[in-house]
Amino acid sequence: MELELVLNELSLQPLAKNIPEAQQRMSDLISTMIAATRAGISRSLRAHQDLRPEQLAPDYLLVHWLNDHEVDLEARRYFKSLAFHAPHLVDINNDTVRDTVDSSDFFYNGDRAIGLGVAYCLDTLALSMRSDACWHSHQLELRHTYLDSDGEILSEDVIVTHASHKDHILTHAVWIKERLNLDIQDGADLWRYREQQFPSLQFCDSVGETLQSLHSGNSPFHLITKKLAEFEMAFQQWQEEGGVFDIQLKGSVDSEATLLKYDKERTFSCPDGQTRLFSLHIRITANWRIYYYLEGNTRQLIIGYIGKHLRTVNFS
Repeated sequence: MELELVLNELSLQPLAKNIPEAQQRMSDLISTMIAATRAGISRSLRAHQDLRPEQLAPDYLLVHWLNDHEVDLEARRYFKSLAFHAPHLVDINNDTVRDTVDSSDFFYNGDRAIGLGVAYCLDTLALSMRSDACWHSHQLELRHTYLDSDGEILSEDVIVTHASHKDHILTHAVWIKERLNLDIQDGADLWRYREQQFPSLQFCDSVGETLQSLHSGNSPFHLITKKLAEFEMAFQQWQEEGGVFDIQLKGSVDSEATLLKYDKERTFSCPDGQTRLFSLHIRITANWRIYYYLEGNTRQLIIGYIGKHLRTVNFS
């Protein structure tokens, strides 16, 4: 699975106070890019637009940096090779990811975050310039606001994998290795490697049929993968620390009226041989859901359904 670098445009502000500071910021950015590509991430940098006119410091644009003879020539060539031959943020081939990006807004500390949002949707690495202390973290929390299929505006907090220093790439080494080593191209691969990818989760057989029909180019495949990874991380933490399972707080439950009328659509045979009625679910896209069952006594998290929005008394 290919991993890309996506530039966080918010990190271009505030401007450096002077040219030497701007040069140092670019040097730090390039060292992070080099560490990332050496770890196996694709040699490309998605950006919100052509970066040449971007201002780095007063009266000092990125195009000036590109022609600055005080800056190492190889560093300038390296940046050109990654930043000016890569697709922009709007150029996303996956239709489902594109639709999710178009129907969503992502915010970081109240500011609209286009690059960070795209990085989250692509489940790849966001890259920031070290212009502010807030970018010194290897993970960032975003507010994701979106329009549900019922026309309701919903919000959730999500985490994007992030780097602004080469040391962050070392922090992400296991994540990068796991993403690159498993050649997961589609839903069939995801189902085949589910035990390696999601060792804490259990899947009903009914999930396998849907997953194996998914193709990466025309389905919410990447978003499903990301959501399941969030389940895995949250469940592992819950097993270690106890308390309330975090994903449960972000999920929704079907109404009693819906469960009475459409209970058969939500009843699945589980790996332990029991048949359960699933009500807890979480949104993937406007029209896709994951239904799950939290077995508190035995600490099991069972995925019962992944697919199109099931019928409710308000949605058919």
